[in-house]
Amino acid sequence: MNDIFSPIIQPEELVLLAPAEDVTIIDASAGPEAYRNYRKAHLDGAIFIGTENLAAKPDDPAIGGRHPLPNLRDFANFLGDIGIAPNSHIIIYDDKNGSNAAARLWWMLRGVGHLNVQVLNGGLPAALKAGYAVSDAVSKINTLSPYPVSGWQ
Repeated sequence: MNDIFSPIIQPEELVLLAPAEDVTIIDASAGPEAYRNYRKAHLDGAIFIGTENLAAKPDDPAIGGRHPLPNLRDFANFLGDIGIAPNSHIIIYDDKNGSNAAARLWWMLRGVGHLNVQVLNGGLPAALKAGYAVSDAVSKINTLSPYPVSGWQ
């Protein structure tokens, strides 16, 4: 595989690529109904992440703005908890055509040095239109040790 991926992957490319053992598909949809919608239908093999893991706790505008970056160690632990390793090829989508939490997670992963990460162009609707399989089963996560990070880049 390439060392550096394009930041965007087309739905037709995803249909040809997955399922593959070295590809992790992440549903980064946000909002109060996001997990319920994931449980109804998501891209086959996709894991769901709660977007609360993409910001510091507590989310207090007085101490860092709206949705500040999480503590680096917390983010490294979170990545390990969802099975992300330095060699993982990650494809992220959301229900906002990739322009919301998917883009933020892409930026955060690049910010810790992870290069093999892409956002699905058009998000969930585009993948469905391209014929990607859907599922309502919760995907199994293989937990790993914390992701090795040295700082935000």
